[in-house]
Amino acid sequence: MQLKSFRVRRFRNILDSGEISVESDVTALVGKNEAGKTALLQALYRLNPAHEAGFDVIQHYPRWMEVRDRKAGVIDATNAITATFALNDDDVSAAEANLGADVITGTDLVVSRNYSGGLTITVPCSSRKAVENVCERLELSATNAKRFEKAYDLGAMKRIVEQWRQQVDGDPETHAPQALVSLEEAMENMASETWRVAWKALKPRLPKFFYFDAYSQLPGRVDLTELAGDGDSPGGSGLQTARALLKLAGTETGMLGEETYEIRKAELEAVSNELTRQVFEYWKQNPDLSVEMDVDKETVDVGNGQQAVARFLETRVKDRRHGYTNNFDQRSAGFQWFFSFLAAFSEFEGTEEPVVVLLDEPALSLHGRAQSDYLRFIDERLAASHQVLYTTHSPFMVEPGKIQRARIVEDRGPDEGAVASESSLARDPDSLFPLQAALGYDIAQSLFVGEDNLVIEGTSDFTYLTLLSELLGEKDREILDSRWTLTPVGGAQNIPTFVALLGSHLNVTVLIDSSSKGTQRLTDMIATGLLEESRLIPIGEILERKNADIEDLFSTKEYLDLYNRTFGTKITEGDLGQGDRIIRRIAENVGSDFDHGRPAEILLRSRADLLPKLSDETLSRFETLIGRINKTLP
Repeated sequence: MQLKSFRVRRFRNILDSGEISVESDVTALVGKNEAGKTALLQALYRLNPAHEAGFDVIQHYPRWMEVRDRKAGVIDATNAITATFALNDDDVSAAEANLGADVITGTDLVVSRNYSGGLTITVPCSSRKAVENVCERLELSATNAKRFEKAYDLGAMKRIVEQWRQQVDGDPETHAPQALVSLEEAMENMASETWRVAWKALKPRLPKFFYFDAYSQLPGRVDLTELAGDGDSPGGSGLQTARALLKLAGTETGMLGEETYEIRKAELEAVSNELTRQVFEYWKQNPDLSVEMDVDKETVDVGNGQQAVARFLETRVKDRRHGYTNNFDQRSAGFQWFFSFLAAFSEFEGTEEPVVVLLDEPALSLHGRAQSDYLRFIDERLAASHQVLYTTHSPFMVEPGKIQRARIVEDRGPDEGAVASESSLARDPDSLFPLQAALGYDIAQSLFVGEDNLVIEGTSDFTYLTLLSELLGEKDREILDSRWTLTPVGGAQNIPTFVALLGSHLNVTVLIDSSSKGTQRLTDMIATGLLEESRLIPIGEILERKNADIEDLFSTKEYLDLYNRTFGTKITEGDLGQGDRIIRRIAENVGSDFDHGRPAEILLRSRADLLPKLSDETLSRFETLIGRINKTLP
C-alpha cells in the first residue's frame, strides 16, 4: 500500500491545503518559513502515527475560527487529515480473502481522521458481489440463493439468515437445513458491512508515519549500563540513537563491556571500521575522518560512601589530515547531525512494516554540498524501501533533475490559509525561490561545460564576437578557437566573482572594457595568483588607449550607422563631442544612456545586409582581439 495523496483541513494556518499528490519515492514540500510546511507534515503524521499522537483543538485548530466553530459544534467532526492510498495486488488479495474475488472494485483507499480521533474509511468495494460470493462459496441451491437476491450488503444477508433461523425454530417439526447452518457459521465473525470486513484486513497494512524534526543527537559519551536499558522510539532520545548506532554496526552492549582486553578491542575495532564505512559512503566533506569507538572506565560514587567502576562508550573521530582525535561532541554541528541521523534512521531498514518517513527541515546545519550527500542518502537508503516526504527552504535540498518532486507551500492569508500546489501554480516569488535557485545553479553549472572559458560582460559582447568571428572565417582570417566557451556574466561587476568561483578549476580568460568596474578587483586577483596576468584582456589594449568598449572596435562611422538604424536617428560623426568611447559620446549627444544590446540585436537580425559592409579597419581590430584571446589557450 502506498500513499498517493493527502489533504489537510482546519489545522493551524491551514484551512484547506488542497489535494497534494505524493511521489512514489520522495516528495519535497518547498516554501519559505511559516508557510505551513511543518503543519502539513504534523497533520499527516497524526493519521496513523508510529507513536501516540492525537489532535489538540487548542494547539491545532485555527485560532481565528475556534470560538465560532466550537459554538457551532462542528470541531470534533472536522476531518483534519484525509489521505488516499493506492492498493497493490497483495492488498486486494488480503481484503478479498474473506469476501471472495472481485469484491474490491478499485485501488484507492481513502482514510480520514477527525479532531475527536475518529476514522472515516472509504473502501472501493461491491457489497452485492460479496453477497453473491458467499452464496457461491457455500454452493447454495437456486432456491436458497434466491432468498438473498435482494440483499444489498452482508448486513442485509445476516438479517435474512436470522429470519430464516426464527422460522425454523418456530416450527418444532422443521429441521434446520445444512445451508442455514453453513450460512450462520460463515457469517458468525463477519461484520455487517462489506467495507468493514475489507478494512479489518487492510488496517494492519496501512503505512505508519514516522515524524522527525529535532531528534535527540547522539551523545559522544554514554554510560554502558544506561545503554543496555529499554529502548525508546526511534530517534526518541540520545540513548536510543546510540543503541541504533550499535545496531547499525552489528554489535551489542555486552560485547563492548567484555573484560578480556583482546575480545573487547577486537569488537571495538570492528564497530569502528563498519561505522566509518557506513558514514563516509555519504559524508564527502572530509574524507580524512574515521570513526573510532572506545570504552573508558571511571570510578563513581554510588552512595553511602560506596564507589563503583562505571564504563562509558566513547565515540571519537580521528582526523588523519591533522593527526589527532577528539570526542564526537566536538565535531562540527553538520557532521554530528549527519552521523546521528544515519544512526537513528538505520532502525527503519530491514523492517517489513510499511513506513512513511516525514522529515521536517532536515540537513539545515549542513553545507550545500553535504546537503546533496544527504539527498543521495535519502534516495539510496531511505527511499529504496520507504516513501519519504520532507520540508525545506534550501535550494540545495531541491534536485533540479527531479523538479517533479517539489510541491510549493505558501500561506495566502486568513481567507485562504496555507495551500500546496505544483510549482507552476505558485503565486509567491519567495516561495518559488528555492526552486529557481536550484535551477539557476544547475544551469550555471551546465554553462561551463568546456575546459576553456572566455568570460565576457554581456550578450552584446557575445553577439559581436561570434558574428565577427564567423565573418573573418568566411574570409580565411583568424577566428575564435572552437575550444572556447563564451560566458556572459550579466555585467562587469560580476566578472570578479565568476573568476573567483571558476578560475581555480577551469581555464578562464577575461575580456573587459577598459573602464569596467571591477578592474581593480581583477588586478588584485592577478597579484594573488588567482588569475594569470596574460588572461586579463582590456579592450583598450587592442586599440592602444586607456578607455575603450567593444563597440570601439567598429569604426566610428560604422557604429553610428548601426546606432541610427537601431533607434531611427540621424547622428553624424560631426555631431559628437570629443572623447575616446563611442558609447559615451553618443550618450552625451542624446542626453541619456541607451540600451547597448539593441544595436547588437539589429546586427544579428540584419547580418546578411550589414556584415558585408564592414570595413577592413573594423575586421582587423576584431581579428587582433581574437588573436590575443586565442593566445591565452594552453
